[in-house]
Amino acid sequence: MTVGIEPEVNQETMARYQILYWEHIPIGVKATDVNGTVRENLPARFQEAVERASMRAGQTSAAAYTSMFKWGPEHEREGSAREVASAVVRELDETWNEEEALALYERGELDF
Repeated sequence: MTVGIEPEVNQETMARYQILYWEHIPIGVKATDVNGTVRENLPARFQEAVERASMRAGQTSAAAYTSMFKWGPEHEREGSAREVASAVVRELDETWNEEEALALYERGELDF
């Protein structure tokens, strides 16, 4: 053992994250790092899209509505859980298009 030499420590923080979907609509993000888990909801327009899709699909019971929630695959990204969750929410808000997502979903082309 060499005295006075500290082992090299990776200063990069990595977090794992998943997106919560209702059917094909993202609704929230969960990110986890060594300090714990952070959850963030997407803006109100996503919940409004869920409500429209639910009515269109005839989901009137709470059980049917609840059964449509699912977690997407887990991904890893540089940053703390809080940074990653916020970044993913921001990116989804900037890029998600309801009509395009519905078309992909109806064609079976969403991959989560």
